[in-house]
Amino acid sequence: MNKKEKEYIKELKEDKATGAMIEDNKTGGYKIRVIERGERLFYQQGNRGLLCEIQIRNGAIFSESIKEWDNNEKVTQEEKNLILDRLKSYFINFQGQTPIVH
Repeated sequence: MNKKEKEYIKELKEDKATGAMIEDNKTGGYKIRVIERGERLFYQQGNRGLLCEIQIRNGAIFSESIKEWDNNEKVTQEEKNLILDRLKSYFINFQGQTPIVH
């Protein structure tokens, strides 16, 4: 992850915006936000965040892009599975479509 992406994630963590494209799940301790015209997604779990590739118009999630947290830790397979489950739920509940994971 490059410095520019880390700075962008920091800004997204600090942004307290709410809206139809944002799920701020206090119970689960995570936040999901569609960014960049629906081509990327910001995911935050606790103090860690990441960006992943999606295509909101096609309901696509690109699992290969879920690989590294902003603190340079690799995303474990268990974390990745949890993130994908949450993203699928987000697409169904907030976007009204069943996603396809690539």
